[in-house]
Amino acid sequence: MYLKTVNTVAVSIIAAAIIFYAGVFSNSFSQNMCYSEILSKLGSDAEIVAKTENREDFKNWAKLINNMPNHGYESDCKEILKYLNTKILHAK
Repeated sequence: MYLKTVNTVAVSIIAAAIIFYAGVFSNSFSQNMCYSEILSKLGSDAEIVAKTENREDFKNWAKLINNMPNHGYESDCKEILKYLNTKILHAK
């Protein structure tokens, strides 16, 4: 009886750990994809701004970067992506 109880508890703990780490991996993967999209958008617009000689575009780029909703390691990727999608510079 004792072995049956220990076995049940061990199986439950292992199952819970597998489910937990599967969730952690899934969330981590989607976060990485989100940040990759942000870097891609910033990179392509940086190229656009670098090719222009308009000082106003440089000022707008600086404002865009400085006003980005960045809170260090607590930054919300979806919030940053939403900001960039509404403020992104486009080739003129």
